[in-house]
Amino acid sequence: EIREKDTERELLLEDQRASKVVEEYLEENAAILEKAEECPICLEPIFDVAGAGIFMCCGCTTCGSCWEPLKSMANKTCPLCRGRFPPKSEHLRIFSLKAAAGKAWAQCSLGNEYYYGLTGLAVDKQKARSLYRTAADQGYSHAYYQLGLLEGARGNYSEAFRLFEAAASQGHMNALGRLGMHYWTGEGVEQDDVKAVRVMTISTKLVQATQSNVHQMLAECFAIGVGGLEQSLIRSLYYMKPAIEESELPPSAMVFYAKLLWGLSGSQIAPSGDNSVPEALFWYRRAHAESMDAESVQLLDSAESSVKTFCACCYKALSTDKPK
Repeated sequence: EIREKDTERELLLEDQRASKVVEEYLEENAAILEKAEECPICLEPIFDVAGAGIFMCCGCTTCGSCWEPLKSMANKTCPLCRGRFPPKSEHLRIFSLKAAAGKAWAQCSLGNEYYYGLTGLAVDKQKARSLYRTAADQGYSHAYYQLGLLEGARGNYSEAFRLFEAAASQGHMNALGRLGMHYWTGEGVEQDDVKAVRVMTISTKLVQATQSNVHQMLAECFAIGVGGLEQSLIRSLYYMKPAIEESELPPSAMVFYAKLLWGLSGSQIAPSGDNSVPEALFWYRRAHAESMDAESVQLLDSAESSVKTFCACCYKALSTDKPK
């Protein structure tokens, strides 16, 4: 019961900290609220632009929360223009027609088709770049974001930072998370832990979907207590858990997550009703299976040796299967 209350208190304090950071940021950058696109259904600013939905009939954008239930509606009629929801087989044709007509959202969407090789198209990043650039020239925030990803992949970090900054200035909070990653690594900008923590906190608070890399970096900040944060395994695990569950992360991330779980197993503050040792062992074993580097071998051997001192009942409960 004491552990449960301590855990709840930690997470409540983290929610209050994050909310305060967001409030201060929006007060300092009031123009962002004016520039951010507004969802025509709930009338809230669309901060999670990467997770937003677009009605191809009229080009209106909705936030992810409003878009999700609309995707499964039996009546495939746009609630805004009353037009028909086109089937997927028509998406490419519509993107092409509207992109040729100068619609920035369609140019960006068509760029995504080429970038990811969707709807039967061959991957063509040069074609995608050209379409993103055309949309960005019209001030389309998500086009800035996609161009930033392209430049970052090419190692042009200064240009990537500039593009993410342009997108973030229009309320694109996914791009703000990317800025945090640049501040954390020092790629394309002067390294600054405090700024990294601040903008990554804002991004994770305002973006509904898990941003695996951003969540992991924020978790690492809490794990070692940098960027103005106090060290907290509970808060670190809070940010790392969705990242490890929703994405295929590298073995190094699995090892980091296992270390958090192992650390909690011996702490006075642990998740309520949860024994973190079995899950820690699972992630140590998985990291070891995917990467036979010296660290994963050493950590797994150490963990396996430790659990041998458990009583017979607890040791028998440990499994190579992921705990539910």
